[in-house]
Amino acid sequence: MKIKAETGKKLRYGGMSAVLTALIIAVVIIVNVIFSALAQKLRWYTDLTPEPLYTLSVECLDIIANGDAKFEESTSPIEMVDKIRAEKLAEDPDFDVSSLMINIVFCSEPDVLESNFLQRCVYTTALELQQEFPDHINVEYHNIHRNPTAVSKYKANSRVTIDTTSVIIEFGTEYRVRPLKSFFTFDDATSTEPWAYNGEKAFTSSILAVTRAESPLACLTYNHGERFEDEVFANTLVDAGYKVQAIDLAAEEIPEECRLVIVFNPDTDFKVPDGVTDIDEISKLDAFLDKGNALMVFMDADTVKLDNFEEFLEEWGISFNRDYSTGTEQPCYVRESAANTLLFNQSSAKYGYTFKAQYATAGLGGSLTETMRDRTPKSIVFGNAMSISYSDLYEPKHYTPSEDDVNGVEYDFGYYFMDAGRERTIYDVFTSSPDAVSVAGGAEVGKATALQPYKLMTVSVESRYTQEDNYGYSSVDDASYVFTCGSVEFASSTLLQSNSYGNTDLLLTALSQIGREPVPVGLERKPFADKTIDTVTAAEATQYTVTLAIIPAVAAIACGVVILVRRKYR
Repeated sequence: MKIKAETGKKLRYGGMSAVLTALIIAVVIIVNVIFSALAQKLRWYTDLTPEPLYTLSVECLDIIANGDAKFEESTSPIEMVDKIRAEKLAEDPDFDVSSLMINIVFCSEPDVLESNFLQRCVYTTALELQQEFPDHINVEYHNIHRNPTAVSKYKANSRVTIDTTSVIIEFGTEYRVRPLKSFFTFDDATSTEPWAYNGEKAFTSSILAVTRAESPLACLTYNHGERFEDEVFANTLVDAGYKVQAIDLAAEEIPEECRLVIVFNPDTDFKVPDGVTDIDEISKLDAFLDKGNALMVFMDADTVKLDNFEEFLEEWGISFNRDYSTGTEQPCYVRESAANTLLFNQSSAKYGYTFKAQYATAGLGGSLTETMRDRTPKSIVFGNAMSISYSDLYEPKHYTPSEDDVNGVEYDFGYYFMDAGRERTIYDVFTSSPDAVSVAGGAEVGKATALQPYKLMTVSVESRYTQEDNYGYSSVDDASYVFTCGSVEFASSTLLQSNSYGNTDLLLTALSQIGREPVPVGLERKPFADKTIDTVTAAEATQYTVTLAIIPAVAAIACGVVILVRRKYR
């Protein structure tokens, strides 16, 4: 009987222990599920990445909340949403303001977004934005496999491709469809592994774009053999708030909403009436610029001579330099001093070199880069470059600061008086060093000087005035711009995606000047942590792996043997 009693007692105690263990496990599981759900909903996370990858920067939050202080009118997306909501309420007092949000739409469900590292980065940034601005930003999900019509309204443009990794930013009737790749920085167009995260700039630029009263259009000409194949440059235009479309200038009119035309490395001339054709592409560009718009031109030393187009550019003060010393026209390349030359791309051109350019510090060009120079200035890189001169139509001018202008800098510019109320000027934006030389046919044909470095990028502006009274003219903000770059490689994916160089920031700054709209200049990429171990050889790595695998196992076996022996003889 005593044995039965002790057995029953052990069973009772054992059963109670099992029940308590099961209850504790159940409570832990329930608490874990509840905490996980709350953590996901309320974003109870600590960013321990060295970048920090998942934390929104103060600059990003400030642009979205307050806009850009450099612009007189508020360009804050939050204020724009509130303004439009107030207008809707004035029209309809029963209007539900919560229905008018900045929506970030993902084309996959959350579990899919969490399962992929790249998608998780973008998804986390979107959730952080929603948490910071819960009354204005909303994150949505559509499973476009099960419900493909959920994103049909974003396919109005036949060139828009939407897949499961696309991210759509919308407000009202405006939207931007961004591929997953545009949130990251890659070494080149063929790379599949990004080296940095660019999500803040991608989201901020898209939010700025869709909340503007009017989103400008940028048109890329393609009917002159333009070799525009790099989507990174197109993404930079999108980051600046532009819609982008291609245009056949010979067959199409420039759309009214277009604010910028880009000509990128053409190899056939622009058409003008010549007795064979009555097509006049130059007149279209001329009329377009007369409306206060802008033109960007990228050419280099390998671009063929385009008589009609370059004659038009000369009217804007721009003359591309070629060599005629042998009696025939030869391409003329800028070769920099060894101190400025970058060797990583030296073999890309027969005579051209990739090098760091010098900032212009005065005039309109200096004003354009002032913000970039106020920070630690990044190098601006040109490759395979052809230099630019002021055309003979322009009168050389020299600005000498007055005694009152103690911070002024002397500089040269070109001036052309057109007629009453209109004038054109051209300024340097970037130049070579004084040590640069020009090369044609393999031979040195010219040298830069301290007073006359080679011009690599210029900006021309036509200022217009309206007569205020009988005594003079007052300026109006209706200028036209022509930006000219003597290097196509300047806008290559390699240079635009480099965190070491400032080519992207320079383009965004220039586009801001053209459109008089804020763009997110200064939001830095976040490079991924380098997890490679380059201080250990492959043989050493193998040795460490084997050692770390064997020693714990041997130690565990030894401890087990000791315990068994001691128990046996205890």
